[in-house]
Amino acid sequence: MINFQPKPEHDLYSESLAPVEFSNRKIGSFGIGVIWFGIAVQVTSFLVMTPLVQYYTIGELVWINLIGQLLVCLACFVTQEIGLKYGVSFATTITAVAGPLGGKIVGLVRAMPAIIFVGLNGFIGATAVNMFMTSVFGFNNMFVAIIINAALLILVTITGAKGIERFTTFAAPLMIIIGFIMFYVLMKTHNVSMFDIWDQGRTSGTSKSWLYGFGVCLGGYAAVAMGFNDFTKDCKVKGGNMKKAARSHLLSYCILSAPAFMFFTMIGIVAVVLVPGMTGAEVLPYLTDLVAGGNQVIVAILALFVFVAQLSTNTAANLFPSVYVICALAPKKINFKTATVIVGVLAFALQPWKFGPILDVFLAVFGAAGGPALAIIAVDYYYFRKRKYSLGDLFNSKGKYSYWHGINPVALSCYVIGIVLGLLFLDYNYFVSLASTSLLYMMAGNIFAKKFPVMAAETAEDLTDFTVDDNLKVPV
Repeated sequence: MINFQPKPEHDLYSESLAPVEFSNRKIGSFGIGVIWFGIAVQVTSFLVMTPLVQYYTIGELVWINLIGQLLVCLACFVTQEIGLKYGVSFATTITAVAGPLGGKIVGLVRAMPAIIFVGLNGFIGATAVNMFMTSVFGFNNMFVAIIINAALLILVTITGAKGIERFTTFAAPLMIIIGFIMFYVLMKTHNVSMFDIWDQGRTSGTSKSWLYGFGVCLGGYAAVAMGFNDFTKDCKVKGGNMKKAARSHLLSYCILSAPAFMFFTMIGIVAVVLVPGMTGAEVLPYLTDLVAGGNQVIVAILALFVFVAQLSTNTAANLFPSVYVICALAPKKINFKTATVIVGVLAFALQPWKFGPILDVFLAVFGAAGGPALAIIAVDYYYFRKRKYSLGDLFNSKGKYSYWHGINPVALSCYVIGIVLGLLFLDYNYFVSLASTSLLYMMAGNIFAKKFPVMAAETAEDLTDFTVDDNLKVPV
């Protein structure tokens, strides 16, 4: 068991950030797969992924989206063990890498695009709520719809990972059924099959490497991957065998998320190919009109689908991880519920749907931070620390992870350089930044090991807080 006992010097500790005991974990392998299913079925994919049809055929995009999502799952596997083993969130473990203050900086860089996406997805969800109210009650008020959607987002997130799992389990059948109906009606209306349009696409007349497509898939979930321990800290380790549990969880979210992401993304891509001149923003209204045919009951059902899909994605992928970052900013003053309200209100107050032409630039800059962050976390945990943390020092701003004035200048320098390199090679952003930052941090960590010994090693006496043997067996 973890059995962490907070002490007065643990000024970074709070109940919201406390390690989750193995006996208190409630998410099984199927549950984490269900959560990932909800993350994968996102209505904003119509906006983000449909532009890829400029460079690839429909047949190529089927494989790019499927393989790309499997790569996302592997990226999540990198940070999965941290949550399983120590029961703590990204906002806590980033302290070991960047220092207490540096960790807050990296956390905010991670949270900013997520908060923007909370607002963007939330606006789409609010539009669906307004559509539902108009169809059922004849009441049309977008402001009220935004309030309702924001309140429900906050309420579901406050219930934690288990609450998100329960909601998505309830909502998944509706999302699957409506998704298949949309695709069937789309294909029937245009009297085509996938075989007929398999080689259509490349609307720009040019093509790109599949690595670019994979990078788009990875970039969309960069924030989730770098902090996947936000979810796995609540995951069970049956029989005390962490290796077996890790494989079981990975298999579950690969099976449940990859086909879902590929299928729902392809609905939008196929629509863009079949209707010349259509943009990703026009896909959802087009499909709604196509399926409903003016029937207000069907319009209401489709609006419910959009709302549910947005809620399952927004809570898990954007709101939930951001909340822990806000908690870590002032752990003694901000609890999980308060942080959830802060993020929810901030996301809608910013009104990101009004950012217009600067939105893609803003998200590209922040999204480029995902690869370098994952690289530094992976190198730090697996290469330097040999998969060991000192829990007491993670919660102590004056502990051994304090580095230089609360910042690890080596890690943050490598982080910034990795972001810049990624932006210089934008078509291969994620892969360039991931590989270059990994190599750079390995070399820099060894070079500066004398200056910051804790950056490059953990010793046995540092680990008195917690015991998991070298074979990852949990004492029971």
